[in-house]
Amino acid sequence: MVSALTTAAILGGVPVAHAQPGFDQDYAITSEVPSLAELDAQIRLLVATPAPDWVKAAQLEGGDRAVVVPKMVYRVGFFRPPRGSSVVTGPETHEADRHTAVINASRQGAPTIQVPAEWRRIDGRWKLASKSLCNGIKTLGLPIPCNFQ
Repeated sequence: MVSALTTAAILGGVPVAHAQPGFDQDYAITSEVPSLAELDAQIRLLVATPAPDWVKAAQLEGGDRAVVVPKMVYRVGFFRPPRGSSVVTGPETHEADRHTAVINASRQGAPTIQVPAEWRRIDGRWKLASKSLCNGIKTLGLPIPCNFQ
């Protein structure tokens, strides 16, 4: 039997009751030009983890108003194990405060979909653009109004 103290030590001192594996609550892309790995990690944080709303909102241009989209995608479970996955790939474009790439999302029994995505640099952090969420809503046929732009 593992004691609570041992478990806390294994988790790096984080009390067991507060440990939520799978996401970094302070995740931020601050590099001058975001890498595909950074963008991919952000998308996984948004659609494949149970991160709280405030953590997801910090990754979105639309903030709190837009968090309903990744919450629904997470709850449905399309693009996270065990039923699916996602990966961000090129082609990429980059301007000073704008970056584009492609979100490839797959789920069991359905073809992979590609969502052209844009990120905007806001206050030194790259955030998924509201326009991209609207593209995702349309592509997936989600019953969510795109009113957070």
